[in-house]
Amino acid sequence: MRSKGYYSLVRTLLKENIRQGRIPHGTRLYTAAVADRLALSPPPVRRALDQLMEEGVLILHPQHGYVVGGNVQEAGQPGRENLHLLDLDLSLLEGGKSTPLAPRWETILEEVKRGVLRAIPFGTFQISETGICDHFGVSRTVSREVLARLDTQGHVEKSRSSHWIVGPLSARALDETHEMRRLLEPQALMDAAPRADQKRLLVMRREIETLRRRDDVLTIEDIAAAEAALHRELPGGCRNRRMVANVLNLQIAPVVDDLFREHIGVQDESALLDEHDIVLAHLTRRDPEGAGQALRRHLDLQHQRTRARLKVLSIFDAPNDLPYLTRIH
Repeated sequence: MRSKGYYSLVRTLLKENIRQGRIPHGTRLYTAAVADRLALSPPPVRRALDQLMEEGVLILHPQHGYVVGGNVQEAGQPGRENLHLLDLDLSLLEGGKSTPLAPRWETILEEVKRGVLRAIPFGTFQISETGICDHFGVSRTVSREVLARLDTQGHVEKSRSSHWIVGPLSARALDETHEMRRLLEPQALMDAAPRADQKRLLVMRREIETLRRRDDVLTIEDIAAAEAALHRELPGGCRNRRMVANVLNLQIAPVVDDLFREHIGVQDESALLDEHDIVLAHLTRRDPEGAGQALRRHLDLQHQRTRARLKVLSIFDAPNDLPYLTRIH
């Protein structure tokens, strides 16, 4: 999500909180402070404050910027309230009274995660909170929330000097991730199997057969689409949403495989396609147990291929074009 269109939502939200007395008259409203409280970038907040000033809800104080109150006398002596301590109604941003909007951190989390995972096969990197802010146009609060969630997921950590660090991806780390994945992903698939759309499964099998016939001209996108269908779409039907979240979080190996194909090219993928088809065949026969066993075997075989690919990638010095990542090793 970008700032375009946010300003009207921010204007309405602030106006309503002022009307309800949640933001007292006389409160100074600095653009940066409001943006930080709402976890948004400054541009839409600045435009919303300008509009509220034009409407007479705020005044522009010579020394204190925007102040709540229709005139100088009403505003009185401006006060610097800590907006994080005010009980604000943020339902407009959280989906309670208007079109639901994801928190700002959600809109960039996956992109930051992907950037981080694509870097770690090549070394150790320091992550800059300010770099994330500048690159995505978000507040420091949003940047910290993103990094905290990646920390919870086990992708980043803080060094002894309190810097955010990521990498390197070692064979051992890949082994540990695989060990957990082979336990959870087949279980998620077996739970989802009874609700799988049989027509969709037949389409997926036809797509695999098409790829097998043109194995010598496959693209990275072809393989990525097939992998996403098997490893993300199908387990995504599991009723245990926490298990699904963990399954998706453990899918680091596909990132390594994609990077290998980008640097070396698409090799013979017939084994991978055959393994996919065996899983799908069990699903079309309504055999969840067989599908789970076939998926586990596929994960084991693919892990061995991924391990070898990681070793090859280690000789590359891939350029880093993300301004919030700095190589340190």
